[in-house]
Formats: sequence, C-alpha cells, structure tokens
Amino acid sequence: MIIKEGIHPIPRNTGPILKQLNCFTPGRVNLIGEHTDYNGGMVLPAALELGIKSELSLFKGEFGSVVCVSRNNSETVEFKHSELSRLIEVVLHSGLEKSDAVELAKLPQHHWSRYIAGCVILFRAALLSRHLPQPDWVEQTISIVLDASLPQGSGLSSSAALCISILGNLNILSGIPLDAKTLARLAMLVEHRFAGTHCGLMDQLAVLCSRKDHYTRIDFLEYPVSLDFHIVYAKAHEAFRNHSLLIFKTGVQHSLAESEYNSRRSACEEALKALNKALGLGAHSLGELARLPRFANIPAQSEYLNQLETILEGKSNKSELAKRATHAMLENARVMSAAKALTNGDLQALNGTMRASHHSLDTLYEVTCPELNSACAAVESVVRELCTAVPAPALGALIGPRMTGGGFGGSTIQLVQNSLCESLKERFEREDNPYTKATGLMPQIIITRPSGGFTAGFAVNN
Repeated sequence: MIIKEGIHPIPRNTGPILKQLNCFTPGRVNLIGEHTDYNGGMVLPAALELGIKSELSLFKGEFGSVVCVSRNNSETVEFKHSELSRLIEVVLHSGLEKSDAVELAKLPQHHWSRYIAGCVILFRAALLSRHLPQPDWVEQTISIVLDASLPQGSGLSSSAALCISILGNLNILSGIPLDAKTLARLAMLVEHRFAGTHCGLMDQLAVLCSRKDHYTRIDFLEYPVSLDFHIVYAKAHEAFRNHSLLIFKTGVQHSLAESEYNSRRSACEEALKALNKALGLGAHSLGELARLPRFANIPAQSEYLNQLETILEGKSNKSELAKRATHAMLENARVMSAAKALTNGDLQALNGTMRASHHSLDTLYEVTCPELNSACAAVESVVRELCTAVPAPALGALIGPRMTGGGFGGSTIQLVQNSLCESLKERFEREDNPYTKATGLMPQIIITRPSGGFTAGFAVNN
C-alpha cells in the first residue's frame, strides 16, 4: 500500500485500456431527522448537485493493483491485489457483517485512502461470502481518478459519497450487480471497520437512491434487526417553488471518528436497554419505543424528558440518557411533520419543525457547537436585513435554519426565497458579515436543489 504525492493515474506497464467508466456520486443534505437512522427512526434527506466525479480505466495485463487518484488532495494511492487478499481473509474470518476494526497499519488514521482500501476489501469479501466468482479485474489494474466538488467535513456526507463512488464503480465493472441495499450496507461497514465511525445507513442510501426534485423519507424501524427499510419519495408542494436549499458551511470541519459521535450512539443503546428493562419490553430500537402509545401520546418535550428520567431513576447517568433518548424518539415526529408540511405547502409548519429539531440537537443531543449556533443566528439576521430592502418579500423568506449532518461543526441547512439567495451569498462573502464578526471564520454559501443519486455509464466498452 503506497501513498504518493501528486497525480499518477496511469501505472507503468499496464497495457491498453479495456474499459472506461464515468460515474457521478452526489453528496447529501438532511432536511430533518438527525441521529435517528441508527436508532430505528426516520430521516428526510435529499441528494445534492455537488458530489464526486470518477473516471475508471481497466487496463489489460497482469499488473494486479488498484490505483486511486484524488485531484483535490493531489495524492495517489496504490494497493496490490495480493496485499488486499490477506485482509479479505481477515474480514471473512471475523464475519463480513461485523463492525470490528480492520487494522491498516500502513495507512494514516483518517486518511481518505482507508475508505478506498475498505471498499475494495469489503466488495471482494461480499462476493466470496455469496459464493460468487471473483471478477476478472482482480488480475488486472484499475485506475480510478476522483474529482470532488463536495467539501469535506461539512456535514454533506463526503465520506458516504466516496464509498458509494468506489463501490458503485466496482459493482458495474464486475457485471455482478449487488443491489442498493447491499451496497449501502457495505459502505456503512467501511465507515465502521476502516474509519472508526459507527454511523447509520441514511447517508449511503441518500446518495444511492435519491430522485431529482424529491426528498427521500426513509424509515429505519427494522434497523438493526434487519436491513429492511421503507422509502417514500416526497416532492415539495408548489408553495416551495420560490425557495432554494441554502447550505451554510461554517468552516469548522468535523471528524466524527474523533468526536463524541460514537458516544452518542452508545448512550442511546444504553438508554434503550435500561428502558426495556424498566418497562418489561423488548423493543429493538428507540424508534420502536417512540411508536408505542405510551410515548406517542406525550404532548411536550419537557414532559417527555421528565417521564424518561423517572423511568431511568436507577441509572447514575439518567439525565444524560434521558436527553439523548428524548431527542432520538421525538425527532421521528418532527420528520413526519416536516414531510406533511412539504407535501401540503405549509411553510410555517416546516419552519417551526426545523427550528425545533436544531434546538433539540443543541440542548438534548448536544452535537452542535458555538459556530453552528452563530451561523443560524447570522443567517436570520441577514435575511431580516435583506427583507427590509426587498418590496413585499414572500411569506416564509427563511425556513429554518438548523444544523445538518453529524454535528460538532459542518453546515446548517435552510430554505431561502430565491430572490434573496444571491444577495445573502454576497453578504457573507464580505468580511464584515455577522458570522465572521462573531467567529473570525469566513463561511461558504452553497445554493442548490434536490438532485438524483449515483449515476454511471461506460465511455468505452471493447
């Protein structure tokens, strides 16, 4: 396993090109439903127009390696198939579906090359576990050139896009297409086993399965018992036609593997176990608990929190567990409310629901940061300022904002009236904007709309 500085897409002595494949994998933004996918809950993401372009070339000859180039990082990584075979055996021995970490001593922690190695290893292991033949390319050389318009560490799922890009390329090249459910699961396991982030399935499914101009409501009630999930595509009501998705990149990069992301998941698992024991239940997730009449009919967040603290009375960390569980359980109702508001054209209802989600993530799940909160306040301040200069601005000039993604940095998401978007972007490009005054950081504004998922096509097929 070698990491080189610079772009070296064509290894020596590879022979002619047999096939070329061009793919695009989008990032995703989550409108609402944060930290619920791994808790058996609901999410409402959309794919972005930003993403990762990839160009794959399959060379004739028996060079036997995978070469991957990142134009953004100006780096090239190379893995010999013979090197990867040993790690494939390790994965199969421990169990493909396990989340045990796979040791990659030669690769730096949190380096993008870990995702590449993990995708190739798990893809080949998946074929072997299904008693499918190894594809011809394991005796040849593959070169994959990646060019991303998606900023890393911004809560827009750059790592899921990277994994789906590599897995999607290998899947099509192999001619033995694994279904979307399997590819998403493999991409999630790459995060678990090679990057140390115990994420759920939302990001992977969103970048694979999204439809243009639609939001994707995914229900993970069956998770983690099975891989079954339910997808409903929701197209926004015409009342939203004058709004664009506006992403506010705070400039604070998050590293979920280094953050407390995994501790939040552990707290939810501990809360679920304690609640089941106290109530004599056998629910598989907090999402399943939330749908029981006992919890579904609690009207207010404060009462919800008090009831969970009472049930968890014997736990020394009852307050922490109750807060984490209250967010994870109530966020599902907010997803349903947001989906209804989108389809009914209720701008104010969506606005209130998104703000309530951010407040819960801030005070209960505690995954925001000062910069995310400053970003929300700054966007609202600038929109208010712009509205005084715009004759008769439409109702709902700003819907949201709220943090999006895992938290601890990254981005906020909001819907902004189209006529205000460019002016808002220009305002935040000035150094005297309220966010930069508060934090010392220059933000980046991305204006976009819901896009489609992973796409691919052969450029040459001899």
